[in-house]
Amino acid sequence: MKAIRLHIKQNSANYKKEETVQNRMTFPLPPYSTVIGALHKACGYTSYHPMQVSVQGKYGSLKTKMYKDDCFLNSLNDDRNLLVKMKNPEMLSSAYQVVATAQKAQGNSFEKGITINVINEKLLEEYRFLKRTKRRIDKHKKIINKMKTRLKEMKADENISGEEVKEFDKRIKHIKAAYDEYEKVKYTIPYSHFRTLAKGPKYYELLCDIELIIHIVADENTMNDIMDNIGNLTAIGRGEDFVEVLECAQTELTEVDEDVDYEKNDFDVYMPVEYYEENQSDMDIISKTDGGYAGGTKYFMPKDYVVEQIKGGMRKRVFNRVPVIFCQINYLDSGCKGIMLDKSENGIYTVLLA
Repeated sequence: MKAIRLHIKQNSANYKKEETVQNRMTFPLPPYSTVIGALHKACGYTSYHPMQVSVQGKYGSLKTKMYKDDCFLNSLNDDRNLLVKMKNPEMLSSAYQVVATAQKAQGNSFEKGITINVINEKLLEEYRFLKRTKRRIDKHKKIINKMKTRLKEMKADENISGEEVKEFDKRIKHIKAAYDEYEKVKYTIPYSHFRTLAKGPKYYELLCDIELIIHIVADENTMNDIMDNIGNLTAIGRGEDFVEVLECAQTELTEVDEDVDYEKNDFDVYMPVEYYEENQSDMDIISKTDGGYAGGTKYFMPKDYVVEQIKGGMRKRVFNRVPVIFCQINYLDSGCKGIMLDKSENGIYTVLLA
């Protein structure tokens, strides 16, 4: 079986666990989806090209760093955090102007000027004017509610003709449409330019001195594209997690036709659970972590995804996840099923494709 072997080094990286927020924890090795995404970007692909990937490697140390997080809340609060106005509200942009800041955790009011620090008086007056505009609009909208009540009474009154009821209903809809348009132009759109910004410290884990061995198996055209575009592989993980590609070579994978002792090997590996369950009596694995699954740590590792439509015209990625054991292989007996070997000049690599 033909495959591509990548030997990569990174000074540092964070392979983020998607469910972590306050402390952006990292996987010990890049997930399959991260590797596949990086290769697709390097090749300039805009659609998914199926491929199987095996990931193993090691890192020197793990440290935690603090950073300042800017979070725009989903709702605009009048009594807390920072009141800002977006400079480019119609675009995906983080540019903003600070209007005022709250002095306390709560109990403040930007509209009433209670315990706030004013940064931009002009913008603050614009914000307050919009709040007053909303109250005026809501007050006038009460007229529509009274007219709707009157419409029900007219429908129940046998002395009022159907044509008169129809005309009154038409008038209500016309007035409502006028109010809705006025509200949209004079309040909804300009008010949406103001946002609540929350700032605070957060943390992320950082792996240092990383060395990776990655094997890729795909169709011939895809493998040729990877070989031709490997120079475009600049990062794995975050955009700043730069890579140094030490080797990109085609290799031939073979079945486990001999006993393999990994006594001097210090690479950890993602082993899909199916390989362990099929060959557990013919292998020995060890782990740097206590507990877990069969001496290793179990992850549901994301690989590829499909896009599903959800409410509100939004879309979400639904990942295909592979249960894996993060472990270190001590030895393999001859005849292990499904597991492949890459016999290179630097030693024998175990290839566990997922």
